[in-house]
Order: sequence, then structure tokens, then C-alpha cells
Amino acid sequence: MRMQNADALRTKVPSPHNWKTTDDDEIARRRLRARAESLGVRNLDARYPIFSNFAVKSGSGLTYSVEIRSVSQRRFSCDCVDFRINGLGTCKHVEAVLSYLEARHARLFKQAQQNGSPRINVVPDHVAGALRIENAKAKLPSSVGRLIDSEGRLVGDGAEESLEWLRRADIPDLRISQEVDTWCQARRREEERKIALREYEQMD
Repeated sequence: MRMQNADALRTKVPSPHNWKTTDDDEIARRRLRARAESLGVRNLDARYPIFSNFAVKSGSGLTYSVEIRSVSQRRFSCDCVDFRINGLGTCKHVEAVLSYLEARHARLFKQAQQNGSPRINVVPDHVAGALRIENAKAKLPSSVGRLIDSEGRLVGDGAEESLEWLRRADIPDLRISQEVDTWCQARRREEERKIALREYEQMD
């Protein structure tokens, strides 16, 4: 479905020449761009009309992956450069998906704002340097409890091993965030760098 230009002008944004902007200003700019540009939105898992992963095709022909985890708390992910570096937790692709959902699934979108997601997400906790279970630990099987600490973080010998165990457990509504693979790759590179540094320091 293509996003339309309707209501685009009702989003108030500061002049593009004004560099003294707030986070709200920057989010408004991305919301306006999402409404003004021709962005195609496609749900990649029809079982979840709201809390799903979406392919967003830009006017340039590039396609980006958007993940919606919470509407009320605005927990999203996109693999575009802007999302990765702007620190806002959103981008025009995320805002395009939100506009699409609010227009196409108005009742479900409102329920999602009020009731939250039924999905159990595994996401990177960048502050703790670990993976964390997001959403309703009580829904997890009791056997999973040994993998999670009191803060919902995965514990054990290694994040990859815990992830593999979770995948095999066939837990309903479990989703491994699209951010996890990138986080694991960065973690492995950092470990390899530390090992190489130790080996270098031990050389005569």
C-alpha cells in the first residue's frame, strides 16, 4: 500500500534552515517526509497486523525493514542509516508504517496503544551489553526461567547459545529482534579484537 500526501501539511515543522531544533521537531520532520513521499508498506507476517516486521520501499527503490514492538512506548527498529545514527528511535520509514497502520487498522491500532503487544521480544540491551527479554516474562515457559535474570536479561555461557535454545523452544509469540544479529556480530568482533590485543601484548 502506498502512503498518500493527505494531512502532510498539518504536521508542523521548523524551517529547514533552523538548526536549533528539539527531538520533537526532528520527529515531526520525519513524520512529514513519511506522509509526503511515496513509500510502499508491506506486512511480512500477517499473523500480527500491528506488532510485526514491515518492508518499506522508498521512492528510490530501496527497501528497508521496520520492526514495531510497542506503539504506546514507541519501541521500533529500522535498518536505515538515519535510524541508526539520529538517536530519536524513529525515522521516516517507521513513521510511514505507523501512518499506514493507523489508517488501515484504526481499531486494532487504538487497541495496540491501550493494551500493548502480545509478542515476547528478544532485544539488545546496549547499556548492559546483553540481550534482554522484552514483554511479559510471565508468558514464558518455566524452563526458560534459568536463562533470565531479575532484569529480564539473558544469562549463561553465551548469548548465541541462549538464543539457539530459545529458537528451539518453539515459544508462541516469541520474536528475535532484527537488531540482534547485528549486535551479536559487533560483540564477536569486539571479542576478537580483545583476543588479538592480548596476543600482541604477550609477544616478546
